Order: sequence, then C-alpha cells, then structure tokens
Amino acid sequence: MQNIITEQLNLDKGLVKNLLNDYEYQSESITIKTISKNSAGSIVLFILDKEQGLIEHAASSKALAYLLEGEINFTISGQEYKLKKGDILTLPAKVPHSLIASEKAKMLLVII
Repeated sequence: MQNIITEQLNLDKGLVKNLLNDYEYQSESITIKTISKNSAGSIVLFILDKEQGLIEHAASSKALAYLLEGEINFTISGQEYKLKKGDILTLPAKVPHSLIASEKAKMLLVII
C-alpha cells in the first residue's frame, strides 16, 4: 500500500530552506510539502521514493513541474515524458495525467 505524507510548511519570512538537503526520502512513500498556498496558486514540494507515483487524475488549474533531482515518468493524455534533473514540464488544466518515479526524485510543482 502506498503511503502519502502531507505537511504544510510554516516558512516564516526570512527562513532559508534547502529543498535538496533539508528534506529526506521516506521508504515506499510520497511526501508532499506545501510551501505556499493562496488564492493565486500553490507551490508544493513532492518527495517520491523509487517506484512511487500518482494515479491518473486531472487538476483544475495549470501547473509547472520542475524536477530538482532523480527521474520521473509523466503520462499526459497518453503521451509519455521522461523528466530528469533540471527539466520542467507544463501541465495543462483539466487534462488527465499520472506520474511515477523511476528513481528517488524531488519535484517542485507550481500551480497557477
């Protein structure tokens, strides 16, 4: 069974965090850390252990995925994309997509 851990980060003004080093992988889990959320959108950090992912779903808003480390395979409307460290991918609103980490990965998702 997949384990999803969610957390709202309390990043006070002036607090510095390193997204690569300050957050650890959890075995057989996806950790989702909301960095910022308001009426304009959200910034979310996903930390995925190898072979962990999200089943097909569609979001109401468009988003930009930025892969900080690792590899993630995205499927958007049947089209496959392999993201590697440093890659970005735009996700259209209301379009079905899924993802799975082919190795441990950290991804920043900006929802607008």
